[in-house]
Amino acid sequence: MRPGYRSILFLLLFALPLAVYSYYEMFASSDRYHSDSIISITQDDSSTTSLDLTVIGLPAVADDKDALTLVTFITSLDMLHYLESKLQLRQHYSDPAIDWMSRLPAEASLEDFHAFLADYIVVEYDLTSRLVNIHVQAFSRDYAQKIVTTILDRSQIFVDSLNSRVTLEQTKFFENQLKASESRVRDAKTELLKFQREYGLLTTDTEAAMINASIGTLNSLLIAKQGDLDVKRRELTENSPVIQNLTAEIASLTKQISQEKERLSGGSGGSAVAELAAQFREIQFNLEFVETIYRSNLTQLERARVEAVQRLKYLVIVTTPSLADASLFPDRPYNIGTAAMLLLILYFVVSLMVAIVREHA
Repeated sequence: MRPGYRSILFLLLFALPLAVYSYYEMFASSDRYHSDSIISITQDDSSTTSLDLTVIGLPAVADDKDALTLVTFITSLDMLHYLESKLQLRQHYSDPAIDWMSRLPAEASLEDFHAFLADYIVVEYDLTSRLVNIHVQAFSRDYAQKIVTTILDRSQIFVDSLNSRVTLEQTKFFENQLKASESRVRDAKTELLKFQREYGLLTTDTEAAMINASIGTLNSLLIAKQGDLDVKRRELTENSPVIQNLTAEIASLTKQISQEKERLSGGSGGSAVAELAAQFREIQFNLEFVETIYRSNLTQLERARVEAVQRLKYLVIVTTPSLADASLFPDRPYNIGTAAMLLLILYFVVSLMVAIVREHA
């Protein structure tokens, strides 16, 4: 190789590439604006965290899995579809005014678009502070802020949907049990009313008390009439109208007492009060039983609702979406310096290889 090959290599491998790249960085590359926001996922149940934040008036921090779930959702295709429908992301990032190296190809597939945005929408989760950091780069400062704001709005909807799902799953079983017990209480009450209408009584205890009271009254009257009859027999003959009336009244009272006793015992072929009392107590016990089940299910439902409220997640915006005052990307001095170092390393490696080959030639 002729003398001066190092100069040629320096020109080809370092000077010219660095000049081209520097020109691109300084005059062709498009400015990118940065917007960010910090959020966290919290919940009221202090048992989910080792640090009791409630003592300083803050809600307890939810499990890491809740924040990681949100991170996964923000970087998912679902979020991409939502942002596209609201902000027309593809149109912005494929704008012909953007330099070709930073621009999204117009014919890019959905998967390519999703991979492309991974460099412009970055979501990080800090395990130490348990904060979610959202970083967005766009070719307009207002548009970058709008993307972050839209992501926060959709994240709030996502957290609310998780809360609704948790509440539904937590209470659905007990609501079904409560509905079933309500139906059983209605059936038991209907059966009790039907029994009362059929036998014309309020309660069997009241009916038995009334019959016993009636028998007692009739017995008192019977004893009184028998006493009057004994007195009159000493004064009058058996054919006397007074004696005959007293005898007829005594016979009537005796018959009434027998009838009342038959009502109480069921001797006449009808339903005895004792039998009705047994049926009534069974119906009443069934009603009390299903009412107890109903109250228990109601208590469990209320407890489930309280537990569901304790498990609710809350999205807390720690810092609002920022509005860039100046372009931070690309970092031209850093990029040009890094390119210069890499090209210089390449130049030295190639020069060394050429020198070794030249020496052994």
